[in-house]
Amino acid sequence: MCDCGITKPLAVSIVKFKKTYLRNLSEIYMVSDTSKLSLLGAGSTNYEYSSPTADLLEVFDNPRPEVPFVIGLDCLEFTSLCPMTGQPDYGSIYIDYVGDKLCVESKSLKLYLVSYRNHGAFHEDCVNSIADDIVAKINPLYLRVFGDFNVRGGIAIKPLTIRRNSPMASELRDEIAELFASFDRLSARGPRG
Repeated sequence: MCDCGITKPLAVSIVKFKKTYLRNLSEIYMVSDTSKLSLLGAGSTNYEYSSPTADLLEVFDNPRPEVPFVIGLDCLEFTSLCPMTGQPDYGSIYIDYVGDKLCVESKSLKLYLVSYRNHGAFHEDCVNSIADDIVAKINPLYLRVFGDFNVRGGIAIKPLTIRRNSPMASELRDEIAELFASFDRLSARGPRG
């Protein structure tokens, strides 16, 4: 018996119940097809530090493709190397998008962004490469990638790029603009771009 008064057999029963109950709940309420995902929930993680490639990104079906909504993803510990000096550059990458049929899985995005760790590229190139790779994987209706890099040499570099899925009906374009205005206003991060 532990200090809380629960005996070992009771604790074992509680754990078994929770595992069974949670498994049943996940089967009942599973709304997304996760069969394409190999990284999320994997027993181990392989970190690649030198070669960013879109192949690292995994996707899943948009659970609500009929309703435009903004997905905001913040990487507050982005690192790459200066291509001229080899010195590390640090910053934050903010990715906001309105998906179409697919969404980016967050663990694979983390591993993709970590792959820039030993990659030499200017900040502007990093931000545009990230946008290009995400567009290649999910073809979102709208994508905004903003890099907020730490000061080096007295200058903070803050590249922003936007990609739009063309053609886009004016009603949808207006709705997406309104979504982003609301997202920026309500987000703790504040407006970007």
